[in-house]
Amino acid sequence: MTEYHNGILIPGMVNAHCHLELSCFRGAIPQQVGMVEFIRNVVSRRNDYSREEQIARAMEEDLAMWHEGVQAVGDISNDTTSFPAKERARAEGRTRYHTFAEYFGLPAEEEAEAFYRRSVDPVVAAGEAAGLPVTPTPHSTYFVSERLFRRGAGSPRLSIHFMETPAEVDFFECRGGIYELVTASSGREPDFLHYGGHAGRLVGSLPREARLVLVHNTQMQREDMERILDYFTDVTFVLCPRSNYYIDADFPPAQMLFEAGARVAIGTDSLSSNTSLSMAAEMRWLADHNPALPLEAILQWATAGGAQALGLDAEIGSFGRDKRPGAVLLTGVDFRSMRLTEAARTVRLI
Repeated sequence: MTEYHNGILIPGMVNAHCHLELSCFRGAIPQQVGMVEFIRNVVSRRNDYSREEQIARAMEEDLAMWHEGVQAVGDISNDTTSFPAKERARAEGRTRYHTFAEYFGLPAEEEAEAFYRRSVDPVVAAGEAAGLPVTPTPHSTYFVSERLFRRGAGSPRLSIHFMETPAEVDFFECRGGIYELVTASSGREPDFLHYGGHAGRLVGSLPREARLVLVHNTQMQREDMERILDYFTDVTFVLCPRSNYYIDADFPPAQMLFEAGARVAIGTDSLSSNTSLSMAAEMRWLADHNPALPLEAILQWATAGGAQALGLDAEIGSFGRDKRPGAVLLTGVDFRSMRLTEAARTVRLI
């Protein structure tokens, strides 16, 4: 039977940055409170929900992403509550998950290894038990001690929150909201300030061949981008535009990255900093706020860019021989201007 659809046929999308375990947080944190207050809210409210509630919500959101057309997810995990959803998806032959076992903190140097093992081992063990890929990753360039950051340098794939918020900008000058938060929570001065900046820390701490996924990038300047691109051989910049606006009323440098020819992917972040895990909504947001950005680029970022970021491009992210990328219908396209309208939606066909 032949079916006719009005729209664009695209491969299954890749949500390159998500925190599925925070799915209970929808609407729990006020918008545009700034990163410092946002972090305080997440930390203080994390135990408001039972494990059963967290697992159930993660399962709901996993299924919703699949029906909307998400083929794979790069998911951050600090605990194991998202794994029942991931195990179910694997058993049903659905969404591919790459889990990043995230760690953060500024323990004393002699305590760093035990701290790392407590943070990472439970998540890695859950992945091994479920037959799911898990790689350790430091949270960011500002909330991880020197020894902890270097401990993750050999990880097969890293996903690092990078220059996400204005509160990070002055960190290496020992001022600003994030600096005050980090020093107050750890009770000690960071031992990595000698790098002089966020890009400098990446280049100074990680090997050139690191498979690096940098998330958010809203405060990244052209010189930061160029330094990163000149050094690393495998780097993807992930944009989560609605999350940036939710927390700080900020915008990622989409046009700058496009003009540089950088590899870009798209993520939703979590329901603590977004109203949904909709990739279609992220694409609409990028299109609305970057009128010079071609629709073709946005679609490539939502599919092939994310697949490359997660090392899955041989299987998904584009149509091709021996691939199984799924098939998704994108509707709500103005074909005269090749722009997404407010009615833009995605639905899985295959």
